[in-house]
Amino acid sequence: MLRRYLSVISLLLFSLFIIFAFITPIVVNGTSEIGDIVIILLILASFLTAYFSQKGKWRTFALIVSSIPVLFLIGLILLPIFYEQ
Repeated sequence: MLRRYLSVISLLLFSLFIIFAFITPIVVNGTSEIGDIVIILLILASFLTAYFSQKGKWRTFALIVSSIPVLFLIGLILLPIFYEQ
């Protein structure tokens, strides 16, 4: 029953990611470490809710939209490994 709404929830989480990452960056006590953790958790939660949602057009759209920042995040993690000096 709830799986039907997971794609919409995923898109809402992705919109929160856009708001927190680009429109109003989170800064707590002069450091953005908490904000970075929140943004990474929003990216992962958006992707996982899209992945486990019910099959259909909304799932496909939510997976495409939420996989872009996940691939970027994986690229940022792998970048120091491949360009190590």
